[in-house]
Amino acid sequence: MTSDPSILRAMTRLRKALEKRMRIDDRAEELAAREKGRPIRAGTLAAYDTAALGRKLRPMLEYDGRGWRALADEIGVTSPDLSRVMAGQDIAAQKVFAICDWAGLDARAFYRAPIGAPPPRKRPRRSRLFHGKSTETGVRA
Repeated sequence: MTSDPSILRAMTRLRKALEKRMRIDDRAEELAAREKGRPIRAGTLAAYDTAALGRKLRPMLEYDGRGWRALADEIGVTSPDLSRVMAGQDIAAQKVFAICDWAGLDARAFYRAPIGAPPPRKRPRRSRLFHGKSTETGVRA
């Protein structure tokens, strides 16, 4: 082999770049092998899909034309909160509700149930009709 230092440096940089690319490819295969439709950070706790909220919110914020600080003041959150939503990072639930109320979106649409959670319960409705028995006399009507 050659002992030219510039070639040796170039080969070292190339080897490092290839190793990095191989690690990235391995990670991509691992993520692809996961369940489809499940977020990467899926856990046992409930959360909001802030990445989807950010995708819905971005055109609204850009169309408005004002800066994020002015919009955040109007919404009732801080500008870092808007930045976090745009990046898909988690923020507090009350801030998600404030942003959704301002944007006219349903906050429940971005709710991500915990893994293995049972379906939401339906509460039975109470009938407001007379049940047929008087509470005072005990006689049926």
